[in-house]
Amino acid sequence: MSKIVFSEGKRDVRFVRKFFDRYHDNPRIDPLVIENVSKDEMRNRESNKIRRFLDGWNDYNLLVKSENGKPNLKAGFSSVVRHLANKPVEKYVLVDLDTTEIDGFVDDIRERVRQRHQGTGLRIGDAEQVCRCREMVAKEVALENDRGSDPRTGFTVLAFRDNLEVAAGIDKDEDDPEDEAEKLASLLDGGSFDRLLQRTLL
Repeated sequence: MSKIVFSEGKRDVRFVRKFFDRYHDNPRIDPLVIENVSKDEMRNRESNKIRRFLDGWNDYNLLVKSENGKPNLKAGFSSVVRHLANKPVEKYVLVDLDTTEIDGFVDDIRERVRQRHQGTGLRIGDAEQVCRCREMVAKEVALENDRGSDPRTGFTVLAFRDNLEVAAGIDKDEDDPEDEAEKLASLLDGGSFDRLLQRTLL
């Protein structure tokens, strides 16, 4: 099944690409990195990219998106989740908790969906923890329809307990792109974090 990974920034996109290049049988990745654009332009680019990705003639099986920050990630995902709810696509949200709690992030998405899609029957259901390690916690979140008329597919939140840079030991001021690439690759070392990603993303 096709997969969409929503994330905060361009490093997340690079890391997710490294992961799928290493472990996916046939990774055909379509990346979308959105930076420093207006909300209207961002919304249009995102909508067009998702529509093309879901098109039956699309040649990709993985769409990895960055939203240029956590506020945009919350707003963007909450906006498109109704459109994706019944599509045959696995949905993932990769987020930095920055020492907050994953339940607070899910609650924020829940409230945004309630406000944005009021009257459609769509709502966020329970969130169940599937696995955790020192660097990350993962929860599967149910999507439900109060009208009970059609099936809904949920999504998975993959939350860094702090952030990707801390997990990889990246120094934003000192590390050049080559250093960053090596440090991102070093996270895929067969350890508990690597196994968590394999269990949830593959």
